[in-house]
Formats: sequence, structure tokens, C-alpha cells
Amino acid sequence: MNRHTEYFPHICPACQTSFNAAEVAATLPDQILRAEIARRNGQRQTPHAGPGRPAKSQCPGCELPMTSAELRDHRRACVYDRLDKLRKKPLDIRLYPKDPDPYLDFRISNLSEGEVTFKKLSSQQFLTIDLLKVASITERSDGKIADIELRGRVVLDRSRGGWVFMSRAAALLHHSR
Repeated sequence: MNRHTEYFPHICPACQTSFNAAEVAATLPDQILRAEIARRNGQRQTPHAGPGRPAKSQCPGCELPMTSAELRDHRRACVYDRLDKLRKKPLDIRLYPKDPDPYLDFRISNLSEGEVTFKKLSSQQFLTIDLLKVASITERSDGKIADIELRGRVVLDRSRGGWVFMSRAAALLHHSR
């Protein structure tokens, strides 16, 4: 049997010796070759949506799935409408995530095109949040409470004298201290 070995010249950068790269590759363990093949196959693939942001997201107001572009134009008005309906009902609002507190309940005090203001029932303090920071709105089956999940966190900030809303990044910094 006549074996034909291809010659791939390679010059060692350290000693300037020329050798056949195919012979060196033949001495490498299979595990290393498989890892390199996988790496190269990954580079050849067409980029596609991975496990990150889904192709469609749910609107927190109407819960319909839509693309990011559709949601961008639709979201603010839809969340406003949903919160306006909740405001007209005698519902207690619970905001999540929130620092632990035995008194959880808020009410919608004011609603504008861009913001919602909640009133904390235990302290009568007001808390204003951008409508785009509302991630989901869920009315409980008992008809007495609605849960509102936020893109951020409600934290007790003693230096500011009460409850404040912080974006996710600011809340992470706040809790790491």
C-alpha cells in the first residue's frame, strides 16, 4: 500500500527549524484534535439567535408575543391602558423584586403617558417608575391583589428617606455593598 503524506511546511518561531505540520498533528492526542475541529466548525457557522434574548417577547400589558421592534412601538401605550384598568379597581399592588418589608401593598396613585406613581399604603410614600420598567402584570384570581414585576428593584434607601426604584445595574451595586 502506497501511503502519500502531504507536506505542510511550518517554521518553528523559537528555533527556526522547518518541519512537516501534518506529522506533528498526527502525534497530538485525539482530544486536542477534536477540540480544534469543534472550534473551527463553530467559526464556520452562520451566527444565529442563541440562548439569549428570545425572538419574540410578551407585552406586559396585553401578554401578546411580538418582536422587539413591534414591542418598542406598542409597549408604553399598552402598559398604560392595563395599569389604568387596574387603577379603577380596588386592588392592592405588590411590586417585585423589592427589599423585604412586612407591608407589601401599594396603590396606583397617578398615571401619565410615561410613568406610573405608586403610593405605599403603610407609609403614604410615593414611588414613581417609568412604564418601560414594567416587566409583567398579573392579577391574582382572588381579585384583590395584582403583582407587578419590574425591570429593576424597589429598595429601602435610608439616605433618601424611603423607598426608591433602582435599575438592575444600580440595584446590584446597592446590594453588593
